[in-house]
Amino acid sequence: MKKLLLILGIITLITSMSMCITSKNIDDLKKEIVIEFNGTPVKVPLRTTIGEAKEVKLINTTDKEIYDYYHSKILIYIYGNMSLKPDEGGISIVDLITKLEWFNQFYPHNIVVELERTNSTVTVKSIFANGKTSIDKLKINESEYLMNNNKTMVIKIIKTQNNATIMKINNTFIIEGNSLKEMDKAETRFIIALFKGNIN
Repeated sequence: MKKLLLILGIITLITSMSMCITSKNIDDLKKEIVIEFNGTPVKVPLRTTIGEAKEVKLINTTDKEIYDYYHSKILIYIYGNMSLKPDEGGISIVDLITKLEWFNQFYPHNIVVELERTNSTVTVKSIFANGKTSIDKLKINESEYLMNNNKTMVIKIIKTQNNATIMKINNTFIIEGNSLKEMDKAETRFIIALFKGNIN
């Protein structure tokens, strides 16, 4: 009788644990999100799982604020550690730019990607809402004007000593991490926020 009760107890425990894991964590294991555009589902691949993206620390901002900025600004200005090697976090930067450029067909923006900065000029790749691209040289004051314009969402993506973090200062969203993995987490959280406005 005791053996039977023990077996039943173990079965009940295992069943309840598996139900918790299945219902609560299944979405956290996914490495993609689906967004609706004009009634059509669009799959967006992610660099990390949704569960890992939930670990990202948000400072002075929310997922909803990131979403609102993206959907209300007409210019996106991206800069940061553009010369990072892929395995140091460069792939996170490329992935973010590639996704924003691809999503221009759904959410048109003019995108400026800072490639190189000297004391007097800034070389940028301009990606226009109509799909055209160009490489341009801006004067420092022209770059500053674009970055400080109230129609601009500025994204700075850098490698730091911090774990995965997204921080907002004025109109600038700083995406950072201390390794490729941490930068991937922060970039994934940012992508989810841009297109969904909520990670849950």
